[in-house]
Amino acid sequence: MRYKTVRDVVVHSRQLHHQISEFYQNLGERHQQERVKILLEYLKRHEDHLEETLAKFEKDKSQKIWDEWFQYAPEHDLEKVLDGEEIRMDMDIDDVVTLALKLDDYFIDLYQDMVQNAVSSAVKDVFQNLLEMEQKEKIRLARTALEVNDM
Repeated sequence: MRYKTVRDVVVHSRQLHHQISEFYQNLGERHQQERVKILLEYLKRHEDHLEETLAKFEKDKSQKIWDEWFQYAPEHDLEKVLDGEEIRMDMDIDDVVTLALKLDDYFIDLYQDMVQNAVSSAVKDVFQNLLEMEQKEKIRLARTALEVNDM
């Protein structure tokens, strides 16, 4: 395992949210079903919001925990996170939601691991906040998917 700083993990998460946003945009541009396009546009905005939140957090110089080290190496890119998932142009809403939930679960698992492995309470608090944010976003995604499906 490699050693990483808190900053490294936040940067990794922000960059992965950016990759996911681009993925949703590309998929939406090529998809034919209007409801699926609407859902993919929502998911893109969802990822953009999470990326912006992490960017603001990253710029917060008052965080004294940025350079704290721990033995953890989140280095997965989008391809690795989606390993084993079949991406098709004829995906329906359920397929897209399943994919989006898998991506949300990646971040939830990542932040849970960070909370469990954090040495200081300040680092634990940071990742607990990020974990709660991801859990709320997952619930919001499920609600939005139901609304789009009912259109």
